[in-house]
Amino acid sequence: MPDPRRRSALATQFAGARAHPGPAIVATVSGLVNGATMVAGAWAIGWSTDHLVIPALSGHHVGAGVWWLSAAFILGISALRWSTIFIRGIATGHVQYRAQAETRRAVVRRYLDLDLGWHRRRSPGQLLAHAVSDVDALWSPMQFAYFAVGMVFMLLLALTELFFRELLLGLVGLALVVLVLTLNLLYQRLLAPRAREAQEARGVVGGIAHESIEGSPVVRSLGRADVEDARFAPGVDRLRAADVRMAAVSSVFDPLLELLPTAAVLVVLAAAAPRVADGSLSVGDLVGVVYLLITISIPLNVISRFLSMLPLSGAGQERVRSVLYSPDVVRFGSQRLATPVPLRVELRDVGAVRLEGVNLVLEPGTITVVMGAVGSGKTTLLDLAGGQHHPARGTVLFDGVDVRELARGAVPENVAVVSQSPFLFAESLRDNLSLSGGYSDEELWRALRVAAADDFVRELPDGLDTIVGERGATLSGGQRQRICLARAIVRRPRLLVLDDATSALDTRVERQVLDGLKDLVAEGGTTLLVATNRPATLTIADRVVQLRAGRIASLEESRAS
Repeated sequence: MPDPRRRSALATQFAGARAHPGPAIVATVSGLVNGATMVAGAWAIGWSTDHLVIPALSGHHVGAGVWWLSAAFILGISALRWSTIFIRGIATGHVQYRAQAETRRAVVRRYLDLDLGWHRRRSPGQLLAHAVSDVDALWSPMQFAYFAVGMVFMLLLALTELFFRELLLGLVGLALVVLVLTLNLLYQRLLAPRAREAQEARGVVGGIAHESIEGSPVVRSLGRADVEDARFAPGVDRLRAADVRMAAVSSVFDPLLELLPTAAVLVVLAAAAPRVADGSLSVGDLVGVVYLLITISIPLNVISRFLSMLPLSGAGQERVRSVLYSPDVVRFGSQRLATPVPLRVELRDVGAVRLEGVNLVLEPGTITVVMGAVGSGKTTLLDLAGGQHHPARGTVLFDGVDVRELARGAVPENVAVVSQSPFLFAESLRDNLSLSGGYSDEELWRALRVAAADDFVRELPDGLDTIVGERGATLSGGQRQRICLARAIVRRPRLLVLDDATSALDTRVERQVLDGLKDLVAEGGTTLLVATNRPATLTIADRVVQLRAGRIASLEESRAS
């Protein structure tokens, strides 16, 4: 029974061709012409053997016209053949790399649609593997697809030519093709599970490698390089073992596939030599047939290469589809929030992972501080209240509207979130603050003042145009937190959510930030929700929520004087 994964991978290659019909047609036509030239080349060599080589070797006079005609046949066909190879390669590249780019964009777009729970179950390395190596594996057979189409056409022409010359020769050629294709089917059946295992192992290794690189300062500072190496080694060993198992299969089948055309030539020589001797078959015919059989090894090899890539393509397709067709997406409705006043948030009997039966109201223009031990559900509560994640049970309302009914983009238009892990792009501070939002310098500096970041930004060599390096490496942890806070503030959100976003600040700077946030709320522009265990934050709170084991243990009104 045919492998459904291989069938699916093959169907995907055809779908990629249909999506780019122009270059696909060019690649197909050039592949067919190339296949025809290979058969025509055998005919030209056979003709030249009978009309030029044999007479010349026999001492007969050969006219200049025969020489020129032989050269024209062989050189003309060769030139046409190589030009079609060039054209086919360029057209194939257009189809393959456009399909790769579109799939990669689709994967990345899907990442943006998948909810936080899905992302938290996967490492950045896994996401990178899906978007890069899995997409590459999915479309890798395309590089041989149009070559294989031309070679199938060439095989049909070659078999027709062999049967036309001699029934026995045609049967030998047909037997060769059947044997090679049978070996290929067996080869694919054995290779497919090993290819899936290798691709999965490659994704695991990529995930661990990414994490190791990200955590290298911690590993070095703690002197735990040996421990990290031991953690990395099993994944590498698994990948090596999977690749070796694939190579073991190839080491058995590749020599057989190489041997069969040679064996077919020997059979033809043994069977056709008597016919050449009795004159029923010319030497040119025999040379053309031998050339044709040797040439057949090229299409058979190409078809084998194409088929051998399908299992790996199927494995990549499965992993890509696990992203594209994951049901864990954020659902959107059609409603929008147009009121320019601070947001009112209501949680009604909300339940999720690490959270159960939470009822909470954030009144417009108030400051709510959530406290609790590690694992008590603070981050989950902030994700739900900020509309970043939908509850498994219960309802979250923004201005009385269920967040599930909000249109795409409505949440980021009204809510800004600053997480406990600040992230900056390797761009200028201006680009990091605006993110193409088109904010004026005055708006940027206002946000920096609220975040107590304006002083140190002015002291930087290029001010707002200073490049901060990858992940903001040129800044301290506290400076990165303040830049991320300013990036949220500049958007004038109706709800500002801070998840332990001042943890890296010293007492003096934290006091400045808290005072700035208090003034921002007092101006009537935002509702503030903060998760922290730092006592200083309580001085600006209107309400303090104490979480314990996923439930609200206490809720106190605490307006600071």
